[in-house]
Amino acid sequence: MLLIFSKVLVVFIYIGVGFIANRLKVLTEESVKHFISLIMGITVPCLMLSSITSQDINGSMYRNTILVLVLSALVYIVTTAVTTFVSDRIFPWKDQQDRNVLASGMTGCNSGFMGLPIASAVFGELVFYYLAIQTIVNNTYLFVVSLSQLHHRESQKSAKSLSEKLRPLVNPTSVATVVAVIMLFAGMHLPEYIMGIVEPLGDVTIPLSMILVGVRLGGTDFKRLLSDKALIITSAVKLVVMPVMALLILTPFPVDPVVKLTTLLAVCFPSAVIGVAVAAQEKKNSQLMAEVVAVSTLLSIITLPVWIMIISRLYL
Repeated sequence: MLLIFSKVLVVFIYIGVGFIANRLKVLTEESVKHFISLIMGITVPCLMLSSITSQDINGSMYRNTILVLVLSALVYIVTTAVTTFVSDRIFPWKDQQDRNVLASGMTGCNSGFMGLPIASAVFGELVFYYLAIQTIVNNTYLFVVSLSQLHHRESQKSAKSLSEKLRPLVNPTSVATVVAVIMLFAGMHLPEYIMGIVEPLGDVTIPLSMILVGVRLGGTDFKRLLSDKALIITSAVKLVVMPVMALLILTPFPVDPVVKLTTLLAVCFPSAVIGVAVAAQEKKNSQLMAEVVAVSTLLSIITLPVWIMIISRLYL
């Protein structure tokens, strides 16, 4: 338990480095887009390739891969329905569009951008692999299902075709994940020389992504955001209620503990950063979504280590 806590602490020290760097103007807000391009376009795809292709798949991994997809989809179906229902009732002072944004903020998880580095740092390559598989479901929610949630109870639905909704799913990270999984199931490994290049590039994802989270928090007006009742309630539901609900959903299933660990871990992360871009794309209140991401990310510094220790005690 002390080892797990120490690993989590290191990750959040990186966040502190980014926060201080932003406050000292060493890394300004303008650096964020460059960080995101570097991480999502280069280092995360390299991390996917090096970590997944280094595995040797066997019978249980085949079965567990399918189970992670199925159980993650089940959790998202239930939580999407619950957050949509709850948001309509606990935010009566908000208009419908803002209630929809808050519901989406309660549902979407930062299991890709923030989750993958933490999974790799704390639990190792096997959980990283399963969490990478889980991000397939997570991204389907963010780029497809959340659109319906954002347009809940609106008279006019989005006119976008299915192909337009699915287009954001085609990106370097998803492509690298698909290629790596195909190689894994085909029993292929990267040549040693290529691995020597790809692996170090992937390894820098953990410090870079956490520093970026700290940079984003550096410009936050905490006093204003932490006094906003709607943001606090949304973050509490996201970081406490949703993981408890996922735990209850997973408990009856007689599956490998690593499957439950991964599926539950994914739900414990704060609201998805990419949700801000999706809200902006749909012409919704992207500023409100950004505030949800900021507050839930800040509060996850408290809740995430607790959940990781609970999950470790339950499934390891």
